[in-house]
Amino acid sequence: MRKTVLCALALTLVACGGGGSGTAAQPNTASRPIRGPADIISEAEIKATSYQNALEVVQGLRPTMMRPRGTSTSQYQVVAYMDDVKLIDLNGLSTIPSERVKEIRYINARDATTRWGTGHGSGVILVTTKR
Repeated sequence: MRKTVLCALALTLVACGGGGSGTAAQPNTASRPIRGPADIISEAEIKATSYQNALEVVQGLRPTMMRPRGTSTSQYQVVAYMDDVKLIDLNGLSTIPSERVKEIRYINARDATTRWGTGHGSGVILVTTKR
């Protein structure tokens, strides 16, 4: 009797555990774009929108990337780069067509300062284009 109960318990655990891949389809998820991490906008996510340029993409998908940080907002503005070339200001993102964008990434102030030097107190929006 004890052997039968243990066997039934083991079979139940195996059946419930399933060991599946965890990618079972959910209804109505195919039409929704997949949102990535808060600090990255992927090419796939951009393609799922109708935005015309990189500025619209950031404003529409991750507006918090553009938010100044620190105590004095005039001193700490977010800086924009395209392929490691500094743009004049955030409005320079409007000159980059969205179909040319491979990825848009927010880089925090500490990492931006390490990479590009001082003057990045609110971080950097880095646009990587298709080449």
